[in-house]
Amino acid sequence: MAVPPMAAPITNTTYTPATGAANVREDLADIIYDIDPYETPLVSAAGNKEADQPMTEWLVQNLQAAADNAQPEGFRYAAMPLTGTARKNNICQIMVRSVTVSNTFRVSNTVGGDEFDRQTLLKAKELKRDLEYCITRNTVKQSPAAPGVRRMSGFQCWITNGSAGTGGNLVAVDDGTAAPVSGTARPLTLSLVGDAMQQAYTAGGHPNLGLLSPALKREFSSLSQGGSGNVIASQNIVQATSPAPVTLVGAVDVYLSDFGRIQLAPDIFMPGGVIELVDPDYIELAPLPGRDMILEEYAKVGDAADGAMIFEGTLRVTAPKAHGMVMDLS
Repeated sequence: MAVPPMAAPITNTTYTPATGAANVREDLADIIYDIDPYETPLVSAAGNKEADQPMTEWLVQNLQAAADNAQPEGFRYAAMPLTGTARKNNICQIMVRSVTVSNTFRVSNTVGGDEFDRQTLLKAKELKRDLEYCITRNTVKQSPAAPGVRRMSGFQCWITNGSAGTGGNLVAVDDGTAAPVSGTARPLTLSLVGDAMQQAYTAGGHPNLGLLSPALKREFSSLSQGGSGNVIASQNIVQATSPAPVTLVGAVDVYLSDFGRIQLAPDIFMPGGVIELVDPDYIELAPLPGRDMILEEYAKVGDAADGAMIFEGTLRVTAPKAHGMVMDLS
């Protein structure tokens, strides 16, 4: 039975925000809510070692292939070829997120305090996101002869272990001078991941970080194992006795491959259809001295504060064969 309605409201007593009264204070929460994600798995996993100039170089040592080695007793010495090194390089890229706030805005009573300081913190987060975006991609390094835009080669330009779809290919040489070519999309399978892991393992690497888009992370979690219909989720029911609830695990965060554990890290800045298999021991960021996420405050040209968050540096894939990649995944 419904409660009977009250009588009509008394006139001239109500207040609404639209018609409100001049003496009613505004109600503004003293906090600014920020939901945008700023997790950067590859930036966080990479080491950090400064570069000395805009083109930074490093050496990679490869052993000669193992072979049958049996010599006669009393053999006479013969010189063998020296084991040489391969010289790699990448280009330092300048990234900027600028801030300009009027002095009036700075001294006003605002939520979040000094707006210049608040914006500086936001620009630092944005710059870190930009860096993650750049290093996970297949952009090829660029070093113009005249002053201009310099670009670094992203992770994908160094990787020869793994596979692409029909008609596509990974780079033929791990020197960052070319980009992989996309092919026909194909379903994600554990076999494709295992092939890339095997190639990296055979070359001496131990990838333990798998970067993939959120959509591909869900696809990985739904992969079948042990036969048709036997999905990972159905294999991970945690049995519990009353009154504890039964938990159904429908996600895969760590995949134990034949060649080691892979921590699967969803990365919103990863391009779709790609899994990057990373050995964190052989990848590092190389900022120029004093250019690693710094705040540069500029000379005053008006009644405002001007500045920028700056990163100038590059990505060093110190041993390209330690990593792997699977492309063209649907």
